[in-house]
Amino acid sequence: MTTIGFFGLGRMGRPIAGHLVAAGHQVIGFDPSPSAQEEARAIGVEVIDDPSSLECPVVITSLPDTPQVEEVYLGGLFDRLEPGSLCLDLSTIDVDVSRAIGEKARQRGHDFLDCPLSGTSVHAVAGTLAVMVGGAADAVQRARSLLEVFSSSVHHLGPNGAGLEMKLITNRLLTAHLVSLAEAILEMEQAKLDTGTCLEILRRGAVPKLLDYKAGPMALRDHTPLFTVDLMAKDLGLAELRRSAGAVGATAAAVLRRAKEQGWGPSDISAVIEVLETGG
Repeated sequence: MTTIGFFGLGRMGRPIAGHLVAAGHQVIGFDPSPSAQEEARAIGVEVIDDPSSLECPVVITSLPDTPQVEEVYLGGLFDRLEPGSLCLDLSTIDVDVSRAIGEKARQRGHDFLDCPLSGTSVHAVAGTLAVMVGGAADAVQRARSLLEVFSSSVHHLGPNGAGLEMKLITNRLLTAHLVSLAEAILEMEQAKLDTGTCLEILRRGAVPKLLDYKAGPMALRDHTPLFTVDLMAKDLGLAELRRSAGAVGATAAAVLRRAKEQGWGPSDISAVIEVLETGG
């Protein structure tokens, strides 16, 4: 059994703390919200009112933003902990600040890992989060058994900050997909199509398999044609004749046009990465 100090018992932190309790660990938690405290107590977390004297060999933070994480770690916590303590920050915060906190931890003889999560509170409850970790390899090895309690996968990406870098990339990609999906639904409605049927077509087509089909070849810069830039540019041109494209659609069409201008027309549409890479 490990004694864990846990800061942040909200929608994500509370179920995570619950999984740790269920795994046999002693979790001493803090959250300023009375309702969060009450719900955490109900799942076996030992809730405290004042964290200023908290001393545990493992500290986990699941907090909303950078200032709250700074307040916890730079507010005297490192001085209170025994040397060799393990600090795991599950929050999504500023990368440079996280690296600075990691450096402070090393100066005090502690291990600090940025461990942002991929998933929502639904995945937190199910224990199926993906964890993206930045920090020293030996510290990741120490932390792995705890991280695996509430996740389905743990990925060590490099030194401090690497986990957060990937989390920010993930969220930017997710948001671009969501905005593009919103544009598509609006176009379905404008065309007076049955949205339910159209969404089912999308589910059965290439869109959900984009990572399987295109990500690997794109990363390898393998543009062996399966569906060419020329053909996709033609299709987007036809779409633009029907109605104005949204912001994401217009940007995509512009990138395809630049790819054609640069001679990538006969290549696979994965060649759009060449346009972005050169800034052309």
